[in-house]
Amino acid sequence: MDKKFINIITRNSFEVIKSAGFTKKDEFIDINDNKIAEGIPYHIHRTRDKQEFYMTSAQHETNSILIFKEKGGLSDFYRYKSLIDKKSEIYLQETPTIPTETDYENGFITLYFARQANDENAKIFEISQNDFELQTPFYEKIALELKITGNEDNVISFNEVAIETIDALLPGLSLIVSSLKHYRGSRFSTSSPSSTSGGSTGGSSGGGGGGY
Repeated sequence: MDKKFINIITRNSFEVIKSAGFTKKDEFIDINDNKIAEGIPYHIHRTRDKQEFYMTSAQHETNSILIFKEKGGLSDFYRYKSLIDKKSEIYLQETPTIPTETDYENGFITLYFARQANDENAKIFEISQNDFELQTPFYEKIALELKITGNEDNVISFNEVAIETIDALLPGLSLIVSSLKHYRGSRFSTSSPSSTSGGSTGGSSGGGGGGY
């Protein structure tokens, strides 16, 4: 059996039932349709998408194999495997977007976020534009445009609306993104370098608000 797929099942398990029972005669088969002898201990993995998988051994071990109920289990497995294979081809990595001087000249930056599609409580994390454009059904993804230069009050007002709108589509985003994320005050600001206030007069260069 493909260990990669077993690893996918274990990663997606929200519950593992240890010492679930012992195999009975002609009750289970393996991936090659071979009958599993009776008296073999097994455990059960329940995945987040409400599937159940039986594996040998009372608890999960490196040599555990998938076993299937004689009636229907194997066909259900292949349908599930086809779906998971498509979803799990690509695993996205957390990749924060760093604004460039061109972004600051334009006044805006687009950030990209993802979350595992089958778990609303999963972490929301920032990804690159390239990853955002990939076909990855295993993830929910969304783009957020933020204003990063200009009058601070205007920036906050604009970004609060943008974040609130996106949060309705990907709940929880507003908890990890500040309205002043990547904000840089005007280069003509009178504020000190450590301030995030953006003024319109003065002579010293403005400070950078930070990524929150």
